[in-house]
Amino acid sequence: MPSSGQLTWDAVVIGAGPAGATAARRLSTSGASVLLLEKQSLPRYKACGGGVPARTIQLLDDLDISPVSEGFVDTIDISRFGQHQFRKTSKRPLAWMVMRDQFDQFLTELAVGAGVDICDAAPVQSISGLDDCYQLETPTGTVRARHILAADGATGPTARWLNIASAPTHSAAYEVEVAAPHQALDHWHQAANVDVGYRPWGYGWVFPKEGKLSVGVVKAPQHGRTIRNQTDRYLSRLGLSDAEVIKVKGHPIRYRRSPNEPVAKDRALLVGDAAGLADEFTAEGIAYAVHSANLAAEAVLTSDDPAAAYTRSINREIQPELNAARTISRLYYWCVTTWPWLALKTSKHINYLWRAFFQVMRGDTTYAEELSVLPFGRTMTQALSGHT
Repeated sequence: MPSSGQLTWDAVVIGAGPAGATAARRLSTSGASVLLLEKQSLPRYKACGGGVPARTIQLLDDLDISPVSEGFVDTIDISRFGQHQFRKTSKRPLAWMVMRDQFDQFLTELAVGAGVDICDAAPVQSISGLDDCYQLETPTGTVRARHILAADGATGPTARWLNIASAPTHSAAYEVEVAAPHQALDHWHQAANVDVGYRPWGYGWVFPKEGKLSVGVVKAPQHGRTIRNQTDRYLSRLGLSDAEVIKVKGHPIRYRRSPNEPVAKDRALLVGDAAGLADEFTAEGIAYAVHSANLAAEAVLTSDDPAAAYTRSINREIQPELNAARTISRLYYWCVTTWPWLALKTSKHINYLWRAFFQVMRGDTTYAEELSVLPFGRTMTQALSGHT
């Protein structure tokens, strides 16, 4: 770690994932002095399906991520408890496939190239507020900063230490990476599986990588106890029970359901998963992590009250998407568990639904815009936004 001495950084960013690395790079590019702290040694493994929605690239200023991409997905294969239903294909890639250790390291190295100082294997042990800055204790010394951007994930302690924590909703995700046989790799080439029917909501997924598949299940809040067994059954239905297991990891996903849930206080801002910025339809968080990083950096650089500015930006630009995604999630998963065959047959033949979803993933439109064109869409979103 650079010697702190009497140095007070303009910002310390906690966590070297997509949110932290992007925020650090944005700040440093604009002339701020930035220290990026990561509790693990880099590069580090991150439990994640590794699908980066195409719209994320726009939020990264059309960054070329081909050096760390393991291909793309342009096809969604829908199944119900392993029984194939139908496939839909987009005209352009929907998501880029990455291994998170490589992708996160790529973004971190870009931040370093932009002037960010970095210290890994340096977990923050405590934070205290001084008159004009924050003081952070790490195993390698004390750090002072005028601003803190916490990107330490859904279970990170920073929000609690700074009294920004709320009582958010969590769901459970469980992921297995397997060295799949060639037949399975060929079958899932440029295609992702979405396996539905889980109650009250949730889905299984397959994401193709180079020489392996990421397979997992995400379940609704308070329904994570059976997730490991369900993942094992899903692997069996996929014909992958005997495939070599490379990695196994479970993790929570946090959802911000209300504009009243705090994401900042004074000069400390929560970004990405730490703020609960994942949507309840896909459980995806990378695009929101990068978007919130951009908004956080802008608030720090331009406002005398960064917490208020950042909160307004989140509530204006991201929360409507989370609300709309939640509405779509409730409607879709209710239909597919209540009237499964009717719901699947309908969704197979109504191309508007898939065209809209593909456009959202590509960044051509938003959940909120697509939902607003439905007669009941706006009413349902408003109702759900008021009842968490």
